[in-house]
Amino acid sequence: MLKQYITEVLFRQQTCTVPQVGTFTIQHIPAQFSVVDQSLTPPRQQVQFDARWEDDGSLLRWISRKENLLEPVAALKLDKYLREFRESLAAGDPLDLPGIGSLRIDPLGQLRFTPQEMPDAWQPIELEQVIRAEAAPRVLQGTTEVVDNQVVEHTSVVYEEPESQGRFRWWWVVLPLALIGGGVAAWMFKDQIMPSAPQPEAPKTAAVTPPVQDSIPPAAVEPVEPVSDSISYYVVFQTYKLLKNAESNLAKRHSWGYKDVVLFTSDDSTQYKLAVPYRTLRADTTAAKDSVARRFMSKDVEIVY
Repeated sequence: MLKQYITEVLFRQQTCTVPQVGTFTIQHIPAQFSVVDQSLTPPRQQVQFDARWEDDGSLLRWISRKENLLEPVAALKLDKYLREFRESLAAGDPLDLPGIGSLRIDPLGQLRFTPQEMPDAWQPIELEQVIRAEAAPRVLQGTTEVVDNQVVEHTSVVYEEPESQGRFRWWWVVLPLALIGGGVAAWMFKDQIMPSAPQPEAPKTAAVTPPVQDSIPPAAVEPVEPVSDSISYYVVFQTYKLLKNAESNLAKRHSWGYKDVVLFTSDDSTQYKLAVPYRTLRADTTAAKDSVARRFMSKDVEIVY
């Protein structure tokens, strides 16, 4: 029964995987032209077998469908079929698969598959190669040339290289180099041919009398310290009532890589807070608060100055 199921699955989806046995595949062979026989062989199909397999469940689903069984029950039925299939192969006799071929085990214990010729309505077609006169091949051997089965004798053979737009021209390099050399020579002899222009005399400057400094020294100017609008503050993201809970969570934060987290006590020493110190402009406190809230995923975030 399993052999019939293999044939049905193979011709239905062009491949069939038999667990613990191998994979059958239908190969499409294109049309081929034989120059010797002058015939065109039509395209055909042939079944191939590979001992490698990866169960895709198609055979199990087909058994479940054909025998109206649930898949767990069909899996037990498939195991029974596979056991009988392998026992038949182990007996040494060829196992014929209808429409596919025969499968057997050789003396070395390897599976050998002999495909069966698949029926095909197309027959080979006898053809004759046609060569047009304008496309007749030309064969040159020494001074003898064969054109369309006619021998032509040549007393002398002159080979002319066809013009090619991509062939190298020597003047492509010589002409630019000559132009560059002429420009360099003209620049070098320019000073000898053209007289140098007279240099204009420097204008005479009148003597400038330095200003008389006042005898009263200027008053000393005290340096002005720059005004900074930055402030220092803490962004609190977690509050505890017990010190040991706060210290335990602080140690966890530090072990997680948050080395900037600090612990401080409220003014009345009733609360212990975990916070991140900041020093920014006053306008940036909101951005710092939002950053800490996202970083520690806390909704109760406050700023303490």
